[in-house]
Amino acid sequence: MVTKGSLSVLRHKPFRLFVLARLISVSGSSMAPVALAFSVLGFDDRPSSLAIVLASSTVPQLILLLVGGVAADRLSRQRLIVFGNLVPACTQAAVAVMVATGTASVTSVAVFAALAGGASAMMQPAMNSLLPQLVPEDQIQEANALLRLPTNIVRIVAPAVGGALVATIGAQWTLGWDAASFAIAAFMCSRLKISGPGKTQSSVLRDFRDGWKEFSSRLWLWSYVLSGTVVVALWLGGYQLLGPVAINDQHMSAAAWGTVQGSFAGGLVAGGLVSLKWKPSRIMVVCVCANIPLALPLVALAAHAPLIVLASAAVLAGIGLDIAIVCWNTTIQEQLPPELLGRVSSFSAIGELLAVPLGYVVVGAAATTLGPSSVLAVSAAVMTLATLALLLAPSMWAIRRRPAEQPVPVA
Repeated sequence: MVTKGSLSVLRHKPFRLFVLARLISVSGSSMAPVALAFSVLGFDDRPSSLAIVLASSTVPQLILLLVGGVAADRLSRQRLIVFGNLVPACTQAAVAVMVATGTASVTSVAVFAALAGGASAMMQPAMNSLLPQLVPEDQIQEANALLRLPTNIVRIVAPAVGGALVATIGAQWTLGWDAASFAIAAFMCSRLKISGPGKTQSSVLRDFRDGWKEFSSRLWLWSYVLSGTVVVALWLGGYQLLGPVAINDQHMSAAAWGTVQGSFAGGLVAGGLVSLKWKPSRIMVVCVCANIPLALPLVALAAHAPLIVLASAAVLAGIGLDIAIVCWNTTIQEQLPPELLGRVSSFSAIGELLAVPLGYVVVGAAATTLGPSSVLAVSAAVMTLATLALLLAPSMWAIRRRPAEQPVPVA
C-alpha cells in the first residue's frame, strides 16, 4: 500500500523535522492520561476530583481556540507551535515534581491542566495550517496522511506502555517523560525555517470578522462542521461513554473493551495507509461517506453483537474516520487561502468540541432512563442521517482535488 511515491514527501527536511517532533510529543502525551489519572486517584480517590482535572484542560480550549485561529493568521505559526509545546513542558514538569514530593492537590493539578489546555488551543490552529508552508501543494494529502500515520501507531502502544511504567517506576517519571517530550518537540520546531505572515494594519476584530465571513459563505465548509457537531457529540457519547457500559451489561470483561479500542486504533492506521495512496477526485464526497462507518460500533453495541463483530465494526469505523480527517484537512488546505487557514481551523475545532459536554450529559441521562441499547440505536441513526444529509448539497459534489501543476511547454 505504501509506495515509494507515497513517501516522496519525506524528502522535504522541514516536513521530516515536523513529523518527528510531533511523534516525540505524542509519545509522551499518549502516556500522560494514565499517569495523571492514577496520580490524582492516589491523593483523592473521588471520581468527581478526576473529572475536575480532566475538564480543566477542555474549558480553556473552547475559550481560546478562536483567539488561536486569529493568532495563527497574524503571527508566526512556528513560534505559536514552539510556545504551545513549551507551556505543557513546564506544567507537566511541575505536576511530576508535585506528585514525586507528595504536594499535589486537585486544585494545583487542575490549574496546570488549564494552562496546558490554553496553550494547546493557541497552538492547534497553527498546527493545522502549517503544512502548506512545509510541502508542495500536490503533496499535501500525503503529508496529512504521514503526519497522522506514525502518531496513530504510537497511540496504539503508548497507553499500555504508560500503564506499565506507572506500575513499575511511578507516575511521576511517566509525567516527567511527557514534559521532556514537549520540550524536545519545542526545540525541534524552533529549527524550522518558516516565513511569518506579512504585516497587517487590520485589527484583531476585523480579522475575526473576515474569517467568519469566508467561513460562513462556503456551504460545503460550514455544513460539514455543523454536521460534525452532531456526529462527534453522539459518537463520543455513544462509543466512549456507553461503550464500556454496554460491554459490562453483556458480562464481557475490560479486556474485551480493550480489544475493541485496539481494533479502532488499528483501523486508524489502516485508514492512514489508504490515504497515502488513494487520491479521490471528489474529495468532499469521499470525506462525507467515510464518516458513515462511525455508526457501526454503536449498532453492534446496541444489538449485543459478539466480540468479533464489535471489533470488526471498530476497525471499519477507524478506517473511515482517518480517511475523513485526511480528506478534510487536505480540502481546506487546498481550497482556502493560506492567510485564512488558522481562523477556519479554529471554527472547525470549536464546532467539533461545542456540543461534546452536552452530548455526554444528554446521552448519559437518556441511557439511564431508556437503557443503553435504545440510546445507542437512536444515536447511530441520527449520526447517519446527519452525515447523509450533506450529500444533498451540490457544493459537496462540486469540490474537487486541485490537479498537480503541469510544466509549461517550451515553444
